[in-house]
Amino acid sequence: MSTVTKLPWYKEVNPMQKKALFAAWLGYVFDGFDYMLITYVLLDIQKEFSMTTTETSTLLLAAFIARPLGGAIFGSFADKHGRRLAMIVSIIVYSVGTFLCGLSTNFIWLFIFRMIVGMGMAGEYACSSSYAVESWPQHLRTKASAFLVSGFSVGNILASQIIPTVSANYGWRVAFFIGLIPVILVLYVRRHAPESEEWEKARDAGKTNKVSLWALFSKQQLATTLIIFAVCYSIFSVNWPITGLLPLYLKENGYAESVKSLMFWAGFGILIGTLISGFVGDKWGEKKTFIVGLLLSLIFLFPAFYLPEGNTALLGALLFCLMATNLGIAGLVPKYMSKFFPTEMRSAGIGFIYNVAAIGGGVSPVIAAKVSEQVGLGKSLVYVTLFWTVTLVLLVGLRIPERIQQRNQCIQK
Repeated sequence: MSTVTKLPWYKEVNPMQKKALFAAWLGYVFDGFDYMLITYVLLDIQKEFSMTTTETSTLLLAAFIARPLGGAIFGSFADKHGRRLAMIVSIIVYSVGTFLCGLSTNFIWLFIFRMIVGMGMAGEYACSSSYAVESWPQHLRTKASAFLVSGFSVGNILASQIIPTVSANYGWRVAFFIGLIPVILVLYVRRHAPESEEWEKARDAGKTNKVSLWALFSKQQLATTLIIFAVCYSIFSVNWPITGLLPLYLKENGYAESVKSLMFWAGFGILIGTLISGFVGDKWGEKKTFIVGLLLSLIFLFPAFYLPEGNTALLGALLFCLMATNLGIAGLVPKYMSKFFPTEMRSAGIGFIYNVAAIGGGVSPVIAAKVSEQVGLGKSLVYVTLFWTVTLVLLVGLRIPERIQQRNQCIQK
């Protein structure tokens, strides 16, 4: 009688697959570092350029505005020429864009350079998401998705510990010059990262010759494209008001001296949340994990922004739990999106739709900032986050994207 020994999941992943995920993960680390960098120097920029809170918040919007273009260009490029080369180019673009931000002489130039950053990061997300998910075995791809997204949190944590000190001692411009460091990653990717086997099979089968972007708007795919856009827009809208405006909220509400430590716990919460979502998602499924995480976040949302001054330790704990549940669901997104698009249009699908929807992450902080002029920033963040949490729970909980995809498949048959 033979017995079958089931290997631990991490032994099912071969060395090349691990290198592929590590390369994509590093891209996300630097992505998170460069993208969140500006949130820690917003107040310094606001003072130098004499801007209102609403005007300052539009600098967050700048990168989001350019993301659809970056997602479309780099996503289509990755579908046609490979994930690896597209990753390299996109990393160079967002690194150079961040460096240029430090050379800005006024608000307009800073806005333009932030758009360049957004284009590069959109491309990096499109390429890395497809690359990481395709590189791992099918039954482990939720974990790969979560590990990948955790890199953004690591970058956020690094930024929270490095940027405030650098900007305080050397000025906000020098903080942006650090943004050239990710270029080093290009050397690693060129030497160690293999191409996606799944993409290579699609190429060999002659499926990568067309411009994949147009296929997203075909009669067969359009309904799926639109509903995935709605889901992603809701995800950005529920995540980014707090993420983008939290440092500003802390500085304006008596926690200026604790921003560094509080942002560390918020970033650490995102890291832990994304990793947990990968393991829980494999066990519970994406739908249940999405819903439970979002509903749990509401338990921490209200006390976090209604807490009186002087409760730094308690606020740190609340922010850890809030970000772990609110942003933790982001660990599911690459895997969740990938199942709605075949290999030959996957990078374009993830890159373009996700990054068009990312405008919600720029619009929501601006709306929250505008509402804050009437009710205060804390209450405004609660109201905006609550609205989009309910919206996202309904979309995912009712399985609307899956139902539309199944209907389209039935019609095609």
